[in-house]
Amino acid sequence: MNLLETVKVKYKMTCLADGWKHMYDVAVIGAGPGGATTSRYLAKKGLKVCMIDKDTFPRDKPCGGGFSEGLLDEFPYLRKRSDEFLKGVARVGVLHSPNRRIVLKGSVDLALALRTDFDNVLFESAVEEGAEPLVGTRAKSVRFHNNHSEVMLKGSESIKAQVVIGADGVSSMVVRETGLNRRWPSSMITACRVVEVPVKYNEIVDRYTENLNYHFYVNLGGLPGYGWIFPKLDTINIGLGIVGTHAQGLPRVFDSFVRHLKREKLLMQDADLSKAKGALVPTGGPLARSHVERCILLGDSAGMVSPITGGGIAYAMRAAKFATAVLTEVIEADDFGNGILEEYEKSWRGDFGDKFKDQLLAQKIFTSPFTDLLFEIGRRDETIQEMVSESMAESAEDGIDVKRLILRTMFVCLRASFKF
Repeated sequence: MNLLETVKVKYKMTCLADGWKHMYDVAVIGAGPGGATTSRYLAKKGLKVCMIDKDTFPRDKPCGGGFSEGLLDEFPYLRKRSDEFLKGVARVGVLHSPNRRIVLKGSVDLALALRTDFDNVLFESAVEEGAEPLVGTRAKSVRFHNNHSEVMLKGSESIKAQVVIGADGVSSMVVRETGLNRRWPSSMITACRVVEVPVKYNEIVDRYTENLNYHFYVNLGGLPGYGWIFPKLDTINIGLGIVGTHAQGLPRVFDSFVRHLKREKLLMQDADLSKAKGALVPTGGPLARSHVERCILLGDSAGMVSPITGGGIAYAMRAAKFATAVLTEVIEADDFGNGILEEYEKSWRGDFGDKFKDQLLAQKIFTSPFTDLLFEIGRRDETIQEMVSESMAESAEDGIDVKRLILRTMFVCLRASFKF
């Protein structure tokens, strides 16, 4: 019996004996990248952590599985286990205009993984540091009392904790229970359809070169959103996301996108798309507030997702570091009020919160009627192509600089007018 299995058995026996009435320092609801990372760091600090998830691990997650390679340096323990989840590093990003006539390219690295493997490594890492897993059980509600929090599980069981972390995704129960967000407006949600297609490596190289060229398509079918195709070592990830207000025809547009990829020889005619799944992603920027007394939010539940690409892995994991620092202080001080928890809010917003404003503006630009014109301007300038490629691959350290992009675009127009 391995470490993970031993911990699961020991924990379940303890909980059954207690009728699930078990006091923890922190109850983390959701064991995805944000929840698992927070659980790992908190447990490593010596805190008693319960990590709750409705699924058992390994589990699949509809997602492109692409992120900046720099994330592996930011979290060195992942670099050490990268052979367990890394499915290649794509070197060249290819961005297609809405009219499909213009292609912009940039040499920007994009690390690729299967979320089944990646999330499982994060989950196991948390357990190895001492976080106690409670998986395959849904948390249905949370209650906040004067001296503790209580998480009600499916059935009549519950667990107690000093603090609750809501890392339970776009449809977060924790967010609803706290009143921080009743539901996302359709304009702030992107509906996605994603599939991982098994392909032999030699076929992938034939179609995408050894650089594993990855592709983004802007405003498919004239609808605000994007499509992507990420070639990995033995699969091709195909996805499409459309803003919720226009997403009623998503399956139809996805089928049209697939036909286009086949015509362009980017996808085999006999590709198996039977396992395509749907997902929702919050792409309207973060919530105005990510904490209440005895509770903080992170990741998709707090809206920590790029409005341009729908990527949120890096943001959730960075927020986990700030959550760990603040919650360690909170528990030591035995002070669970909003005042000290406000430090968590200040920390993550100071680190990456301002990036969302530029990304929202860039989202409006990329989905505007002038997008084709912007592509026409962009193909004349390598600097613009690099800026856009970095933003799509989430590799730019400071995110996309919209002001610089606009100024550069104006400069290219002037240069063409005066024939510099």
